[in-house]
Amino acid sequence: MKKYSFIGIVIVVVLLMSGACQKDIILEPLPTLEGTYAGIYRVITGYQTQSAETTYSTIEMQFDDERYFFNDDDTLDAFCDPRGDYILSANNIEFTETNKNCTNIAKESDNPRGQFNIQRPADSLIMTQLIPPDILKQFLLKKI
Repeated sequence: MKKYSFIGIVIVVVLLMSGACQKDIILEPLPTLEGTYAGIYRVITGYQTQSAETTYSTIEMQFDDERYFFNDDDTLDAFCDPRGDYILSANNIEFTETNKNCTNIAKESDNPRGQFNIQRPADSLIMTQLIPPDILKQFLLKKI
């Protein structure tokens, strides 16, 4: 009799555990940024003021699982060609520059550094950073 009651208890515990697991919340991994994107990088100095100055540049940006590469070494561009690491979260991306690569006509301060808000409609990237009081940096990119 004790043998059957022990088996019964084990069966009940297993059933309860399997039922409890059905309600677990499973978080899907974030989509990766891996790939090459092309588009526009703009920097607005004096954002929302009468004296706003905007610099636009056509760029390519490449991402692997941890690093970004801004343009390619042969691209003549209004910005530098920095490289570095990035950390991606649901709504933000954090850029850490490891190589400035400022050989083109550029201001090093325009390089993307720090945290940007990120939106990913379809196969596009929109990354925006507002640096108080009046500098806006924005990427408008599409995966190629």
